[in-house]
Amino acid sequence: MKTRYFAPILLAAALAACSQRSEQDMLAAAQKRIEQKDAAGAIIELKNLLQKNPESAQGRHLLGKMLLESGDLAGAEIELRRALEKGAPRDELVPLLAQTLLNSGQSRKVIGEFADQSLADPQAMSTLQQHLTQAFLVEGNLPLAKVAAARALQLAPDSEGAVIANARTKLAGGFPDEALAALDELLQRSPKAYKALQLKAEVLLARGKVDEAEPLLARVLDLDPGNYEARSLLVRLAFGRQQLDAAAKLIDGMPPALAKKPQGRFLQAQLALARNDAAKAKELALPLLKVMPSYLPLLRLAAGAHQQLGELADAENLLNQAVKLAPEDAGLRRQFASLQLQTRAPAKTLETLRPVLESGKADAETLLLAGKAQLMQGNFEGADQYFGAAAKLRPDDAKTQAALALTAIARDTAAPGAAGRAKADAALNQLRELAAKDSGSSYDLMVVNTLMRRQDLTGALAAIDKLAPKMKDSPIPNGLRGRIQLVRKDTAAAQAAFDAALKTDAGYLPAVLGLVAIDLQAQHSDAAIKRLEAFIASQAHSPQARLALAELLVQTRAPMARVTEVLSTAVREEPNEVGLRLALIDHQLRLGNTAAAAQAAQEASAAQPLNPDLLERLARTQLASGDKAQAGKTYTRLTSLAPTRAFGWLGLAQLRVIEKDYAGAEREVKRALEAEPGSLVAQRLLIQLTVRQGRADEAIAALHERQKKYPREAFALVTEADVELSRQHNDAAIALLRKASALPEPGDAAVRLFAVLLNAKKRDEALAFESQWQAAHPQDMTFMTATADLTLARGDTEGALARYEALLKRSPDAIPLINNVAWLRSKAGKPGARELAERGLKLNPDDGALRDTYATVLANEKDFSKAISQQRQLIGDQPDQPSYRLNLAQILLQSGDKAGAKTELQSLAKLGSKFPQQKEVEALLKTL
Repeated sequence: MKTRYFAPILLAAALAACSQRSEQDMLAAAQKRIEQKDAAGAIIELKNLLQKNPESAQGRHLLGKMLLESGDLAGAEIELRRALEKGAPRDELVPLLAQTLLNSGQSRKVIGEFADQSLADPQAMSTLQQHLTQAFLVEGNLPLAKVAAARALQLAPDSEGAVIANARTKLAGGFPDEALAALDELLQRSPKAYKALQLKAEVLLARGKVDEAEPLLARVLDLDPGNYEARSLLVRLAFGRQQLDAAAKLIDGMPPALAKKPQGRFLQAQLALARNDAAKAKELALPLLKVMPSYLPLLRLAAGAHQQLGELADAENLLNQAVKLAPEDAGLRRQFASLQLQTRAPAKTLETLRPVLESGKADAETLLLAGKAQLMQGNFEGADQYFGAAAKLRPDDAKTQAALALTAIARDTAAPGAAGRAKADAALNQLRELAAKDSGSSYDLMVVNTLMRRQDLTGALAAIDKLAPKMKDSPIPNGLRGRIQLVRKDTAAAQAAFDAALKTDAGYLPAVLGLVAIDLQAQHSDAAIKRLEAFIASQAHSPQARLALAELLVQTRAPMARVTEVLSTAVREEPNEVGLRLALIDHQLRLGNTAAAAQAAQEASAAQPLNPDLLERLARTQLASGDKAQAGKTYTRLTSLAPTRAFGWLGLAQLRVIEKDYAGAEREVKRALEAEPGSLVAQRLLIQLTVRQGRADEAIAALHERQKKYPREAFALVTEADVELSRQHNDAAIALLRKASALPEPGDAAVRLFAVLLNAKKRDEALAFESQWQAAHPQDMTFMTATADLTLARGDTEGALARYEALLKRSPDAIPLINNVAWLRSKAGKPGARELAERGLKLNPDDGALRDTYATVLANEKDFSKAISQQRQLIGDQPDQPSYRLNLAQILLQSGDKAGAKTELQSLAKLGSKFPQQKEVEALLKTL
């Protein structure tokens, strides 16, 4: 037992010994570690010293220097600045601080802080000017870079760094021969000047002389194995040639000291991403962001990892930071725009590309991105303009030809016509020709997609037959076949195709989801659930499958507790998956479990504090909990964290609306639109606020402008109808909704039109429109359900029952429909209500709404004993639903138990305004 106390005693003795050492002893120990090149040991010694004497300027100076050498740039900056504050020598500290800022990508800060500073020591001043030279070059200011380089050389003519800085300016000015001459002269004097060798290699690389540059870089590594820059250049060359093995040899062969530094871990992350191991790349990159938050290559790499993992909001946030740091970097803007296009944000894409497009120096890739963004917005003329410009730059490039072809096809899809169809047919043939010439699969997939959108399923299957040999080891061709066979209602062929896809790749989720769809069509919901559960159990990483399982459970009316369990387990098993955390929070909010949603949001935000979507959910739960002050702070933080997204400003606008500060809300919404011009939510809210403030004509004028710009969009027409309804202009609203309903993607225009016609007392017109719509859209179950709900809400129980009965024939096991039909049959005194409710409860015995209806049905049949027993049991199982207690009171009144009813009603009365049906409670109490 005594041995258990041995280690703490030793530790106490060690601490006591440490506390007895003087500051000079500890500095001497740190210096010895530095001489031994033991940076980690030196850092420990210096931190111990600063714990004893936080005011030690020399200790902070040395710690900052060691942190810089170890690659902890953020920590180095903090300590060097503290050392300056404590009075450490400026001549020694300022060059180190400038180097730290430069290495972390903060060239603007280097210029802003040090361009006008002077140092007493000529060598220190020369070193500072060398750093300024590099900073000016990064910012594209060649004249000032030349001035700084000349001054550095004047102050220290024999300095290797000054010669190199001067050579860099010559290279940037377009005089590579002069740069090489200066470097060769230095290398004659100092053959082992590895920095000069490295820059010479960079000059040769810039001239395309890779074979001459590589031996020089290899020589640099011989002289200085820990040289990150030379190793990084060699790795980049290997990646460029797709030589992953060569890159891996360079990275795996790093000296341990470099491998432990952030730069070494960055190279490891690069290799992981190149190997398509995005999860490992992310795991390596995220800790580095704390150390090098402004290092552009790292921001780009981390964004790429997030993008591969489907975490697009995180990727967008990182690239937004990167663009702020380097707004002139056209390649960075292309990467950001490509991501924005992936998230279907064409307006943001064009805004990101605008500086490059306006410069007149846009390359073909930039023009292609801009054309795709215009195409996504339905602006075919703009798409043609950009695609045409790209084709002029690269006339023989298949990408530009395919882009022009896709524009013609999209134009015909949006506005079918004889001339458009002819052009689209020609474009499709062009895509087929490109696919036939290309050994890859991209153009074949375009052909398949086009034919599927045209509903040419036979042609699509034939195109897949041509695609399949190009993707022999991929499950995609069979997955596409399965989708098409499902549409053709050939279940056997669909199942065979999905099974074949899974034989190729057992982890191919689309095929599993296809089989799930087949299970559901056959009314085998239990089999569908088990299939997904088995897939999740067999896959180490399956966030999308977990989300699909949760959605399937909701769709099949499983108990909400089961959905909660699935999502909670998913978050526990895969805590880094943002989508799972968002789903859990949204699920709890839908259930009204504000406290649980808030807890989930707090845990999510703590785990990933820089994710804007999680922060938005945190603000939403704070608002739902009534904490407006905290919600306001979180929304404000969100506007800073994700300035290119609308939701932070929209949250602040919502708070203003609650306070009835409509002018303030309008200001916030306008900021939201500056951040995200294409946000429909912001546009709709701005119009509502404009109307609320008595400026309806202004709102309509804005909508008319949008209708001109996007004539095939339903949003502007539906929103204008809302404005007209607010002015009691029913006929104008009806005309607008009819127009919107005729569009290819009408949204909810048809449902709105039916509701407006009923409210305008045009019942015959409403019924005629309903018949026409159902005839033209026989599979639109959403419309049919909405018309039934609207009819019931208007008190037409007979009409509602007829509609729900029709829906029930199509979906005989849909619990919500069973519930409504059983309740309406019982209310109308029609037979079959009890049998139907009991059948529904066999399908899902835990459904609260159906259990509530069943008790009502029993009471209407005068089976009061069973009805009361059933309802009390329901309340015991779900005590947080006061509406069930109100129904119990009504059943007790029916049975003649006024005392029991009064007890229940009085308990409900205590809830006050928290219970929306309080007026009904008061009315019933007055009858007792």
